[in-house]
Amino acid sequence: MAAPGHARRRLQHADARLAQLVIRFAAAGLLAVLVAACAGIGSAPGSVERLYVIDCGENHVKDLSRWTTAADAGKPAVFSDNCYLVKHARGWMLWDSGNPDRLAALPNGLAAPNGILTAFMKKPLAESLKEIGVAPGEIQHFAMSHSHGDHSGNANLFGASTVYMQQPEYDAVFGAEPQKYGFLASNFENLKGSKTVKLNGDYDVFGDGSVIIKSTPGHTPGHQSLFVRLPKSPPVLLSGDLCHLQANWDAMRAPSFNFDPQQSVESMKAMDAFLRRTGARLWINHDFAQSSTLPKAPLYVE
Repeated sequence: MAAPGHARRRLQHADARLAQLVIRFAAAGLLAVLVAACAGIGSAPGSVERLYVIDCGENHVKDLSRWTTAADAGKPAVFSDNCYLVKHARGWMLWDSGNPDRLAALPNGLAAPNGILTAFMKKPLAESLKEIGVAPGEIQHFAMSHSHGDHSGNANLFGASTVYMQQPEYDAVFGAEPQKYGFLASNFENLKGSKTVKLNGDYDVFGDGSVIIKSTPGHTPGHQSLFVRLPKSPPVLLSGDLCHLQANWDAMRAPSFNFDPQQSVESMKAMDAFLRRTGARLWINHDFAQSSTLPKAPLYVE
């Protein structure tokens, strides 16, 4: 049965008041969200200020097919080798430590025992840091994508830093047979007594979402990559050896010598989805062509 006219009018007024309240609450909620977002943007303690790309050497290879496909058999190539220094409002973080500084005194480089590559270092990492205005002892946070010699060559400089390693990588480095994984135990001598955060997955270094270690196992047992949210540029994902070359990324393929090639591909696919979600760019450490386009320290990216 239909309501009388005066009852209908009361219901209409009540509906109108309810609608106004809903609009007010929705607006208040939206305003609160906007205020919180603006507060986060302007919050100095929660932000990356700049990112330095430091030239930490080169690796000259005689046969690129070891990293790609048989089509590249006998083809020589140059791999870039970078370190990355993050200046956060709450301190410095170094990602990877490159080839050993002592190679800077060897103009002909140092050939690997298996002969697959020759490693070079143009300028010691310690000297590059000095040009930026920071000493190794002032770097509070230190992490490596993994523990091969071209990423851990100067790790001993950072024994005073807090070190971040995935638990499987830590176990391989400090276990009974580091050489089984291609690790050189002497590269980590000064890290034995370091404050170490042993990870089992992703980790937000500063707790504000601006610097996140991403677990990307496969190349080594505890390989990891680094997401950095920049203040004025799109975010970046520092690959480590998640992939060595853009061509490998495009084909979603991994070298057969990886610790677990299939796991490497799974990590690549996971990071591809992550890049799509975040809009981050992939910086491939060893891709010489891409690396050549990046400003090198003491220049920086914001």
